[in-house]
Amino acid sequence: MYFIPSLKHADISSGSCDITRGTAPQDPPAELQGILASGILPVSSQGVPLLFIREEIPVSEDMKHRVASALQAYRLKVTSSSIEISAPAAAGLRFGLFALKQLIQQSGNVIPCMTAEDYPLVPLRGAMIDVSRGKIPNWETLEEMVRFLAQYKYNVLQLYFEDTYRIPGHPLIGLLSGGFTREEIIKLDACCAQWGIELQPNIQCFSHMHGILRLPGYEHLGENENLFTLAAGREEVYDLLREILGEVLSWFTSRTVHLNMDEPYDLGTGYSKTRVQKEGAGRVFSEYLEEVCSIARSCGAKTILLWGDAVQKYPELLKNLEDDVVCVDWNYNPLETYPSLDLYGQTKRRFWAAPGTSSWNALFPRVQNAYQNIRVFTREAYEKGAEGILMTHWGDYGHHQPFSFSYYGLLYGAQQSFSGTDDMKAFEDAAEQLFFDSPKQKQGFFQLAEINTLEGLQVGFKTQTIYALFDDLLKGLTLTGNDIYPVVPMQTFSEMHRLADMASENLMVTEEDSRFSRELLLAAELLKFTGKKGMLSYEIRGAFAASKVDSQLIMHWMVSLRMLFQEFSHLRHRFASLWQEEARLSGRECALYLFDKAASRYDEAVRWLEGQRRELLDGKPVDSQLSTYTAHRQYTTLWTGCCLNMWDKAYPWR
Repeated sequence: MYFIPSLKHADISSGSCDITRGTAPQDPPAELQGILASGILPVSSQGVPLLFIREEIPVSEDMKHRVASALQAYRLKVTSSSIEISAPAAAGLRFGLFALKQLIQQSGNVIPCMTAEDYPLVPLRGAMIDVSRGKIPNWETLEEMVRFLAQYKYNVLQLYFEDTYRIPGHPLIGLLSGGFTREEIIKLDACCAQWGIELQPNIQCFSHMHGILRLPGYEHLGENENLFTLAAGREEVYDLLREILGEVLSWFTSRTVHLNMDEPYDLGTGYSKTRVQKEGAGRVFSEYLEEVCSIARSCGAKTILLWGDAVQKYPELLKNLEDDVVCVDWNYNPLETYPSLDLYGQTKRRFWAAPGTSSWNALFPRVQNAYQNIRVFTREAYEKGAEGILMTHWGDYGHHQPFSFSYYGLLYGAQQSFSGTDDMKAFEDAAEQLFFDSPKQKQGFFQLAEINTLEGLQVGFKTQTIYALFDDLLKGLTLTGNDIYPVVPMQTFSEMHRLADMASENLMVTEEDSRFSRELLLAAELLKFTGKKGMLSYEIRGAFAASKVDSQLIMHWMVSLRMLFQEFSHLRHRFASLWQEEARLSGRECALYLFDKAASRYDEAVRWLEGQRRELLDGKPVDSQLSTYTAHRQYTTLWTGCCLNMWDKAYPWR
């Protein structure tokens, strides 16, 4: 039997329990009635008795947060005539139900007799979903997300807000990006509570504020003309945050709030420049943080989360932070060790760690990257006393990846934060039974994951597959490279095409298949297309460089480009349709803008090739260096790095 997270203690005995007639819950606690009514288990008054017992469950004495983990411990006992779930509190009873669900999922109506005991390694296990970079999940996706997280024993959910909320007195905020209302958050809060998840507010309060600062009437609140970071120390900024926090925090029942405060790279470059030069950036940042925390407390916050990069930059902050401030140390790199965690262990400061699902800035998640990052970071964080793990799903540059592409990373995050075992084969075997629809789907998934390991593709938190998809056909950055991005070799495009083609065969779906299946197939076909496009670019560039070009060959290329454009248009349509299934329409226009902008590349290439064909017909030599091709010069999709317009989802410091 497989379980995710894997069980710490399990004893499968002889005999079985026939639940053909379902299970008959006996006096279920009020906290479980909503879950039982949802249909996760077969329920019938004629079924096998399902008993709920309140009692303490043994927990290892050497646990870092033994008391908190013990409150979530449970025992699942299956005999031939009954099923018992024992736990000291509602959380453990829920986890016992979810373990029973996984048992039934694998065994059908006849489940083995067994006794299992389990409890979490880290008491707080959360997921942070970016809803501020273009894609906002619709209600069906939010509900699916909550159920998914709960069934894999997460107990915290955060939606990352930059400007995605609608509040009285500020009708422009959230108008362009779309935003949540009070009623929507209250509904989601209730849904989370039913499934044992704490919905915690997550509201950016310093940098990454361009969605608000670039609205008329708010630009004077920026640190500088880039309109990215709020002006530290400006009283009008505090007035705005009082209104935002005062309204939005009231929508949530949780008294924990994540204020973020990460990456204020332009602090001291404008409004705060004089003070920073005189007193130091650390002091200015500290005073700003103290004031915003005070505002949050006045709005009801009892625990305040803060991204840890500020503490790494200004370690003196740790001495001045109030006891209710908890640092969240983030790192998404696949490192062998994470020395930033030492700071918290030395100071006894409460902290969480935040690995990543590695699904953003890519056509498909960097699974191998996620494995290393999640496993090592979580283990080291636990050893140094972390009380929480916050798995992050970001949506940089327009949020092109589906939300479901983070589910596998979240699955592995659940495994590591609850169980902490390193048996990769056992985890992947369990995922085949409990997560994937079929062995072929799993095979296709890992064929796509293998593409990210090819030469020249992974650069930091980015995978150049998505860049290559939208790149210029003749002088794109993936073809020429620069000091940050390497050239993607011809062999990589060829291997990308081969692996994606194999994955497509494994992922072929019918109309009745799940959205996840269709999202996987689209990713495979986008990668296959990108490989084909890259190979054609190399073919054209190579032939011109060798001056082995004639009129017929150019006409052949123009037909090939026309066919590529036709395929690209079909892929755009499918991308738009799948977006509409999982998310609100707001934000889709920015993601599709990249498709529409990239569509011009085919026309530009064909125009230049036709000009070269006419040169040949006139008896002139071809431009072997492509020096007359200049269409790429103002084409900056995904690499702009200026972030000064409403279309751009990038960052100013790049």
